[in-house]
Amino acid sequence: MSGYDLSNDQDREDRRKHLELVSIIVGRMATASAAAKGWSITIAGAAFGVAVVRDSWHLFLLGVLALIAFSVIDGLYLHNEKKFRDLYDAIVDNSVKPLSMNTNNLTNRPKNSSYFSWSVAGFYAPLIIAGLILLFTAVVSQAPDENRRPAPNPGNHQRQ
Repeated sequence: MSGYDLSNDQDREDRRKHLELVSIIVGRMATASAAAKGWSITIAGAAFGVAVVRDSWHLFLLGVLALIAFSVIDGLYLHNEKKFRDLYDAIVDNSVKPLSMNTNNLTNRPKNSSYFSWSVAGFYAPLIIAGLILLFTAVVSQAPDENRRPAPNPGNHQRQ
């Protein structure tokens, strides 16, 4: 049997529950994606803020790396969400086994398309670019200047 028998009341009810279950999963994926976006801004913003106060380019780098990590996580959530949307469509078309959650036999989606989608790249790319600009500025401003003389050390006075 490759689908539900829509003439049977129990199969129609099982199909409705199956659609409901997949809808819940898609909703959870979308919620997790939104949470990843929120945490990425929080962590990167904190790292960038502390980097400005402490004048440390290392913290700018940490913020950029956090944004990259969260963009990968968000891309994976989006990829899985799309796979479950395909499963939902297959259930509607009545072309999957009843109550199956297997997404392997559906449309083969490359993960790269999820990473470069407007909801992932459009959100993270500007933040990463801004972070890289801040990182570059911090590294350049901390570069040793040959014309700069060391500040005098008040503890090394010689008594006369």
